[in-house]
Amino acid sequence: MVNKLSDALGYYRILKASPYDDISAIKRKYYERAKFWHPDHNEASNALEMFQKVAVAYDVLKDENLRRQYDLLSLVYREKDFPTLGSLKIYKNQAGKDDKALRVLRQRRVLPNIKGSKIAETKDICNFREATVMVAKTSVANWLKGWWAPDAFGKNIAALQYNWRAVAAIDTDNLQLLVHNAVAYGQEKNIEMAWIYANQAYFLAEKLQYAEAQTQLTRYIQELDFHPAKTVKLPSWQVRELKLRQSIIPFSVLLIVLFFIGGKISHEYIPQGYFEQREIDGRLVAYDMVDAHIMKVSSNIHSREYLYHLTQDCLFYHGPDERYEVMKRGTKEQTVRLEGYTPDKKWFKVILDNGESGYIQSKYLQKGIGYSVPFGSQVYQD
Repeated sequence: MVNKLSDALGYYRILKASPYDDISAIKRKYYERAKFWHPDHNEASNALEMFQKVAVAYDVLKDENLRRQYDLLSLVYREKDFPTLGSLKIYKNQAGKDDKALRVLRQRRVLPNIKGSKIAETKDICNFREATVMVAKTSVANWLKGWWAPDAFGKNIAALQYNWRAVAAIDTDNLQLLVHNAVAYGQEKNIEMAWIYANQAYFLAEKLQYAEAQTQLTRYIQELDFHPAKTVKLPSWQVRELKLRQSIIPFSVLLIVLFFIGGKISHEYIPQGYFEQREIDGRLVAYDMVDAHIMKVSSNIHSREYLYHLTQDCLFYHGPDERYEVMKRGTKEQTVRLEGYTPDKKWFKVILDNGESGYIQSKYLQKGIGYSVPFGSQVYQD
């Protein structure tokens, strides 16, 4: 549960008002407090200072836009780090570009030396693809170098556990980032980006059981009044893949050990073919162990490198086998983006326009764009 922070700078408190007061109540209480603290009537030594604070608070709370910004930012900032209203800096990705899918990634790396070891903690704002690189580098460094000091073993175990949990990005730092960008993009009149960040913030607040934030964000989303012509897909933060990248070294060591002990890896550990029965809501979907053996490619929504099109009408499946449930029917010349493939390259895992991933036999695909990609597609954006 996140602490309730609804009046970070004390603006409501100094007016003796409530965040739920309407503008007429705010105005009435301002006049009452201004009259009380006016230096002409109040002989207290801090009367002028308090009178000025009352005026500053009222200047913010009487303005509908500034008040909404203040209410939202008060959810995630304290007084000591509260940003300047009306001129918020937009957080961008590591390349300095606008990005719909940013998160705060914390990682700890153990730095051993002959005298002992130190913990270096990083806190980066990045998108998912940038996070995959950071997580892999930190994990490899800890697994290969993090043990070689007298006091390093315990520290490295603790760092590995911390990093494993941290990639989930479900914490107050991430809520602060999402709320901040929702407000910052709103200031810039970029309604779509403000709406996307506000919705992501709402869902994170729901996970954190922060009811006050959910209420405030719901109001903000309604005020944005954004009604896109097509469905806008909210970005996803794929925790499972980040954890898989953290497991590269121990998993590789385990494979080597199993190879030398047993001569080969038993069929108990790797599925025969690519079909494993797993039902969800009555449908046969790809089992995690099957999906883990898909050779992944780093495909960028703005790149044409991994774009393919269908050479005929065919079916997309939930897994790399015709025994899986049919996911969707594809049409000739439809464009898709490659996400991965089976080691024998008989099945390709592809991304469709709505952002879903499905499997298709590679013989039905040809490299390059077919029909024009529709607006808002998750396959390709120019």
